[in-house]
Amino acid sequence: DRGVLDYSRLHNMTVQAWSPFQYGQIAGNFIGNPKFPEVNEALQKVADQKGVSKNAVAAAWILRHPANTQVIIGTMTPAHIIDSAKGADISLTAQEWYDIYLAAGNDLP
Repeated sequence: DRGVLDYSRLHNMTVQAWSPFQYGQIAGNFIGNPKFPEVNEALQKVADQKGVSKNAVAAAWILRHPANTQVIIGTMTPAHIIDSAKGADISLTAQEWYDIYLAAGNDLP
């Protein structure tokens, strides 16, 4: 992000995550994609505990990000929007949030 998230957070600016489940420009969705087993396993673990889908957990993760991020879901399927919107009602613990963060291949700052 080249410091954009930190800058936005420090200046009380809201970031909008457009199509946040996509990776690359046109490569596709990372949720359920076998190229990303670690993050999908971490999402599924939390989804099972909370009784929701991985999409809802991913949306909840973005909403809990310290940069005060809004989720803009790009889809042509109303069911996908309804499913992902459930993330607004999920509370992730700090441990759950960091487990997903690390499973996605990120390092702690």
